[in-house]
Amino acid sequence: MNLNRSHLGRRVLCAVCALTLLVTVASPAAFAADQAAASGTAETLTQADAAQMAEADAAVEALVQSEAYAEMELDQRQEAAQTQLDALAEEGLIRADSIYYDEENGMYSFTYDCGVLGGILLTDWEEEDETLVQLPLDMPEELAVSPLDEQNDTLPLGNAIIYYAFDNTVNSSRYPNYTVMQENWTKWGLNTTLDTEVTVNDLKHMDDYDLCILSTHGAYYTYNSGWLFPRLSTAPVLILREESSLWNDLRYGFDLLTHRVIKVNGVYCITPSFFSSTYRGGQLNGTMVFSEACEFFGGSNQLDLAMSKALLEGGASAVVGFVNNVYTIYSRNILWGTVNQLIMGKNILQAVDSAVATYGSDDVYWYLSQGGTSPHRYAAFVLVHGNDQATLYTLDEGSAAA
Repeated sequence: MNLNRSHLGRRVLCAVCALTLLVTVASPAAFAADQAAASGTAETLTQADAAQMAEADAAVEALVQSEAYAEMELDQRQEAAQTQLDALAEEGLIRADSIYYDEENGMYSFTYDCGVLGGILLTDWEEEDETLVQLPLDMPEELAVSPLDEQNDTLPLGNAIIYYAFDNTVNSSRYPNYTVMQENWTKWGLNTTLDTEVTVNDLKHMDDYDLCILSTHGAYYTYNSGWLFPRLSTAPVLILREESSLWNDLRYGFDLLTHRVIKVNGVYCITPSFFSSTYRGGQLNGTMVFSEACEFFGGSNQLDLAMSKALLEGGASAVVGFVNNVYTIYSRNILWGTVNQLIMGKNILQAVDSAVATYGSDDVYWYLSQGGTSPHRYAAFVLVHGNDQATLYTLDEGSAAA
């Protein structure tokens, strides 16, 4: 069944929704720690392993960052990547039988000789019509002053963090919007941190915040897994900008060996099992999570709950994200509108519905309304998974309580 505007209704993910949508969930074993890791006996990544990976990474980096590669068409990039990976396999740096090309997502996957997963993403990030960029974000009239108290004293609503990993902020059309968000949300009582150098380690401290915003690219990673009975496994990943290096690989060695973290184009990527492992036992303790990443809830109109399930099992109260690749401006508008409504006391479902009512039911609808003429294939829309009644605070006789 296709997922389109006619099937949206309430944007809360529940059992009914799951039954009425085509659900494609990665294998339960995908991206889970292997048996050795689960029993606490996973091998340690050695310096020799890290040195071998660094050698392979240097070759891949030389390819993907070359001027010649930048000018290639997709089929030419595929041929160049295949040639490079075959050469690395001959050198014993990666496993020859692990090389796999996912045509739909434009990504090669492979396994380093030590067992860590790697990849080469051939496609560029989806670019938008720059004429549609809107700066600054529209300010809601309701938040001209604090809506929570007549004396205009900002009430404490908790703290939030924006994990900004879209770019390095230099000459960025995205970044100025996030400074607007940070400044205004803090002014309105939600103390907001803007992290522009997001690391794997940073994402191990999400439990320090009431609201975590994952502003990063997302993709699907498909790879060969299994020893006796090889099979293809796939899952969504969050792509950070933290560059891999010999010392960082050693630092994150256990996460790499257990496939909680993988390396694509020389940067670290987060898999669902990273969250379920990091926050085992419910350590997120009610934190709300909003993800702007493409395909966070699945792609090609197929629903995938791997990321949100991992976060909810880790103690998140509610998780918000998008199905399919989403236009940057639309995802940012929905984020802006949603958090503004949370600050005004709405629960997460009310907040998301209000943002959708303002900016459109999906990103293609928004894109066409702004004068766009070449929309992408599948419209992206926002979903809420978890406790749809979650709020940042509880109003009690006009005051905010933790």
